[in-house]
Amino acid sequence: MKNIDLSIVIVNYQSWDYLDNCLKSFQDYPPLMSYEIIVVDNDSQDGRYNSFKQSHPEILLIKNKGNFGFSHGCNLGASEAKGENILFLNPDTEITEDKPIDAMLIYLNTHPDVGIVSCRNTSPNGGTGKEDRFLSPWLLFGFTRFIYKSFYKNKLEVQYPKNSSIQFPDWVTGSVVLINSKLFRQIGRWNDERYWMYSEDPDLCYKVNRLGKKVALLTNVTISHIGGGASRPNLQSLIRYKTEDTISKHNYIQENAQGFSKPIIHLLYFFKIQSSIIDILLSLILLRKNKLKTKVQVLINCWKYYLRAVFRRTWKNPRLDHVKPLSYQ
Repeated sequence: MKNIDLSIVIVNYQSWDYLDNCLKSFQDYPPLMSYEIIVVDNDSQDGRYNSFKQSHPEILLIKNKGNFGFSHGCNLGASEAKGENILFLNPDTEITEDKPIDAMLIYLNTHPDVGIVSCRNTSPNGGTGKEDRFLSPWLLFGFTRFIYKSFYKNKLEVQYPKNSSIQFPDWVTGSVVLINSKLFRQIGRWNDERYWMYSEDPDLCYKVNRLGKKVALLTNVTISHIGGGASRPNLQSLIRYKTEDTISKHNYIQENAQGFSKPIIHLLYFFKIQSSIIDILLSLILLRKNKLKTKVQVLINCWKYYLRAVFRRTWKNPRLDHVKPLSYQ
């Protein structure tokens, strides 16, 4: 069988319209190398799976047995991948005329000291979002990041050089992640035992970093990324996003903090979540109904999680209690 240069894995959950635009962008700007596209639907249950499969025979569409999270979906898609490299891509992204996939793959193949390559994500309004990201669990807080940036200004200027086409952040967003298939298997793939949604991308980059390999961000090529297209379209989804983000942060701390720092950072993050009480009081005074509802419900959800964590003696996301991690050959 002929070797495939690249397997593109996309995890979908009720984002068919975004996904359709994403696939059309491959027709407009097809990569030069040989590639396959694998889409994993995380049990959308919206009646569109069969019709979408019929309208896109060029892709391998896999139906997951349940919504077991982003990491699980990525791993399921990767288990079917035949490419020498894997590009994990969000369904609400679109390839641009910059030919970003070609540029990323060339850079990865010519820089053996680099383990993961991404490119600049641009939103519909032209924004690029935050790109200076840090792996240390201590830097999950605004005040610690401020101190770190003040003390390590020179180091950060080297890591994030101005007017350079290459930057080396600690981690890149999971919306665009290119990695060699062998390295992906070597680091143990995405952690589908601990993360349901969010924080799985810095965790993956942490594993690559521990092997002495760098994470590279190409700033001179872009992929259009709507952002939040699959997770925050309404109030309930916003509540879920904020709740799951908190749960995943605690799992990231548990997975990557060391020694006595682990319980300290957990406690600090717990108090950070409790500070939302101030926002709740302000929203109540200012009669901001939707914001008040969101803040209250997120705080209630987080407290339920904390109580479960105490009684179950684990930070693991309750959504993953009955999910069996994928096994691989």
